[in-house]
Amino acid sequence: MSVRQSKLYLERFEIPFDDIDAGGVLYHANYLKYCDRARNAVFTTAGWTWQKMIDQRCVLAVVHVDAEYRRAARQGPIWLATRFILESDRFLMAAHAMLPGELSHGDALAKISQSSLPLEKSKGVHFRAIFKLVPIAVGEFTPASLPADFVEAVFDGSVPG
Repeated sequence: MSVRQSKLYLERFEIPFDDIDAGGVLYHANYLKYCDRARNAVFTTAGWTWQKMIDQRCVLAVVHVDAEYRRAARQGPIWLATRFILESDRFLMAAHAMLPGELSHGDALAKISQSSLPLEKSKGVHFRAIFKLVPIAVGEFTPASLPADFVEAVFDGSVPG
């Protein structure tokens, strides 16, 4: 299987007061929470809800995260850019970059798209991370293969931009 990259997905979130720490900055673990929410938004829009994953007897487990905190994110809007990379049917990489929420959708998309670097190495972002997700067989807790229709939905454009 050759390496495949999905299109770029962009989600806007509002950071509430209860997600920030005493210094007024997004609490470090919450950066990862917003990455999870962005991935799940893509999966849900593609028709891959948690229930469908359970029904297919295959869920995705995070097994590794490489994260870099670049600038403080504070209460208010943020953009989360997500791109998926597939090298085999045994794992899925999800690259994320957090951008300032004051940017318009078009400006955020242009800023992140203008770089020839991989998404997780984009410059001028608040936070960047890459997650390794492994499909796990429900009930058996053993590695599985990514369902072909999941890959098609996320990588072949079934998800609205």
